[in-house]
Amino acid sequence: MNRLTLIKSGFLINLVFLVLTGCSATPIADTDPESASYSQGDVYLLRGLFNIFSLGMDEINESLAAQGFRAGVYSGTSWRSLAGQIADRQTEIPPESLVVISGHSYGADNSIRLARALGERGVAVDALVLVDPTTPPKIPANVRRCVNIYRSQPSTDWMPWLRGVAVEGEDPSTLIINRDLRMSDENADLSDEVNHFNIEDNPAIQQMVVEEITWIFRQNEIRIAQAKKTGDE
Repeated sequence: MNRLTLIKSGFLINLVFLVLTGCSATPIADTDPESASYSQGDVYLLRGLFNIFSLGMDEINESLAAQGFRAGVYSGTSWRSLAGQIADRQTEIPPESLVVISGHSYGADNSIRLARALGERGVAVDALVLVDPTTPPKIPANVRRCVNIYRSQPSTDWMPWLRGVAVEGEDPSTLIINRDLRMSDENADLSDEVNHFNIEDNPAIQQMVVEEITWIFRQNEIRIAQAKKTGDE
């Protein structure tokens, strides 16, 4: 078998795998809503290319589940059907419930597309937590906060793959925070360790994602408590 045949065979295998698994909107893991401590919202985690990369998102999901979050891991390519599911769910839960989305690589890009699709359905996204987005669209106006954790690669950032880049927002009402690990003295040691293939698998990066999501939910708890207090007065 020559090299061209091998390449074609590999492409077909990946294509079949994508059709069979990449379009699924069924969560790989999900926390029981009845036992969730952070019950005032849901976290959606999106994998990257072909649903076989970004396995660190599963570990992030496990960390969130252990802390009592309602969270699930999804194929990034399922964002269209997932948008419909989330929009339907939002009609059945309290209006103050949060929607938080996170993804790595093409899963980060698709997280933005998912957020836009939700905006078209009248659903606000409280936070996007992106890890090394590759070809990100602009952050839509229905997103309240976006934190982008990435490592720039000056020598290869001109290529539309295998990279992490900054993101931009469409509207100034969206808070955009770009954290370039390469440019941060605080993360100097970490910057040398991570690349596009392992960034979401790094425990320190996973902790950043979990801490950011936790912060969003705690801020919401404070807002809910203040609203209840005001209502009781």
